[in-house]
Amino acid sequence: MPPYDSLDELCGNIIRINKNIQSVSVINKMGRLVETTSRPEHSQRFPSDIKEHLLMQCVLQISMGRDFDEYYGPINYHISERANLTLLTFPVEEGVILVTCNKNVSPITLAKKVALSINDYIKQASLIEM
Repeated sequence: MPPYDSLDELCGNIIRINKNIQSVSVINKMGRLVETTSRPEHSQRFPSDIKEHLLMQCVLQISMGRDFDEYYGPINYHISERANLTLLTFPVEEGVILVTCNKNVSPITLAKKVALSINDYIKQASLIEM
């Protein structure tokens, strides 16, 4: 996972990709929130116990999907569309980045832009570490 002190920059870069993105969260492999950025009107979207379950679900879903990497290749992203919310999850090393957005967005187009931003950010972070 990118260095913890720069995750707020990563979240900020992602949330600026599209005005329909409500929040960006970085979750560790145990399903715990490491960093989050939200638009002010969406900062208290979920009760804490519900949010905790949601974060664990996102990590579990990506983790279980890794069992099939040998056969189908690694997961680039996962899209979950609900009645009034779209969730995009991206595996990052042993963690997950969760992007929530409203329904006024093309999820595949947005997922590709976010994945590109994450990959660019990780490349820059690895160059800095050298």
